[in-house]
Amino acid sequence: MTDQLRRSRRILAVQSQLDRLAQWSLIDLQSRAAVLEDQQRGLIRFLSEELTIAEIFSSTMMRRLQTLAEMLATIASEQDAQRDRHLEERSRLRRAKAIVATLESEAQHKDELRQLAEAIEIALQRESQASRKLTQPP
Repeated sequence: MTDQLRRSRRILAVQSQLDRLAQWSLIDLQSRAAVLEDQQRGLIRFLSEELTIAEIFSSTMMRRLQTLAEMLATIASEQDAQRDRHLEERSRLRRAKAIVATLESEAQHKDELRQLAEAIEIALQRESQASRKLTQPP
C-alpha cells in the first residue's frame, strides 16, 4: 500500500467522523427545536383554555411566548447553518471516498501488473532452462 493511499484512507476516516458529527449536531438542533415548539404550543393551548388564570399571568406568558419564538428563530438559523456545514462535510466525504477508490484501483492495477511481470519472468526462465537442456550435448 502506498503512502498516498494510506494518507487518503486516514483522511476518509476523519471525513467520515466529521460527517457524522455534523449530522448529530443537526439532529440535536432539530430535537431542541421540537422541545421549544412543544412548550410554545402548550402555552398557547393553556392561554386559550384557561382564560381566567391566563388573564392574571398573561404578561408573563406573553414574555415567555416571545422568548420561545426568539429561541426558535435562533435555532432555525443555527439549523440552516448546520445543514450547510453538513452538506459541505458530506461533499468532502464523497470526494475522499472517490480519491481512495481511485488510489485503491491504481494500487490493485499495479499489483496485477507486478504479478504479471513476475509470471512472465518465471515463464522466460523456464523456457531458457528448457532451451539450454536441448542445446547441451548428451
